[in-house]
This record gives sequence, structure tokens and C-alpha cells, in this order.
Amino acid sequence: MPKKACMLLILALPLLSYQAGKSDFYELSPSLELTRPRPEDFRTWHFSGSAVIPDDKNSNKAIFPGIHQVYIDPDSYKTHQEKGVFPDSTIIVMEVLHIDQRESVGGFGYFTNGGQDILVAIKDRRAFKGNGWGYFLFGDKEIKSGLPSKAAEDSRCTSCHQAAAEEDEVFTQYYPDLRRKK
Repeated sequence: MPKKACMLLILALPLLSYQAGKSDFYELSPSLELTRPRPEDFRTWHFSGSAVIPDDKNSNKAIFPGIHQVYIDPDSYKTHQEKGVFPDSTIIVMEVLHIDQRESVGGFGYFTNGGQDILVAIKDRRAFKGNGWGYFLFGDKEIKSGLPSKAAEDSRCTSCHQAAAEEDEVFTQYYPDLRRKK
């Protein structure tokens, strides 16, 4: 084996083994389609926080109204905490549970109604332009039908994340657990 090819293989092995653990979670096809993530997988990852974004309190114009639950794969979380960077192959999942408002025994509240969206951000500078983030959205209908989702690299997702996210296109300002602990 030529020296250059051997060196390339040695450099690629850690990345391949690192990716192998995540390949159970997602399969990124050459056409940049993502297979629907399974909640039983990402819900075992590092939980970074939650938020409630009620549509009625936002003049019915909220972006992704509902209960947001944010998860990051454990290896990327650890790397971010130790080195201050979100490495290539970082996966962040925001599960959005649809809600209705109603009165309950405990008082007025927002309750899940069975609807769900799953938003996924994957960092891979070889696959995606700019800072290397690709964004995927699985709406409730897609989730129930099992359809794959295409990357939305030139979408409003990218422009919003670039303009408003605190760190490397990640909204760490809303999820303090995603901030690097010093």
C-alpha cells in the first residue's frame, strides 16, 4: 500500500469508528436525505433543556409552536464541553410536541395532543455549505408516514441560525446546558 494511502486510512479510522456509533441513529444518503430518527434513540442522549412556545401568546405566528425538547449526541456534547467546539458529526435534535390549551384539575395549562415534529441539525463540513450545518425537518405527517426528509441547507433554517444563534449556528442562549461550562 502506498505511504500516502496508508496515512489517509490511519487518519480516517477514528472518524469511521466515531461515525459508526451514530449510524444507528441516522443514515445520510448521497442525496442528503435523512432517515427519520427514532425517539427511542435520541431520547437516550444528553438532554439539553426544554421550552414552551405557545402559538396563542405569539399572535398565532410562532415558529414551531409547542413543547421543545433538545437533545445532543453524548460524544459531541463532551467534545463541546472540553474543547469549546461542536465537532463534525454533531447531531442536535429538537423534538417539538404539539400542544392544546385547556383547563385541568391543576389549572389552565398546555397539554400535548399527540402531534410531533422532529428537527435535526447535523454538522458535517464535507456535506453542507457555510459553517457545515445541515437542517432537517420531519413534520407530523412525515413522521406518521415514515418518509425521509431532504436537507434544507439553503433554507430559512440556515439563515435564521446564522443570524440569531449565539454560537456556531446553535441557539445556546436558550438552552444553557449547551453552553460550555468553564
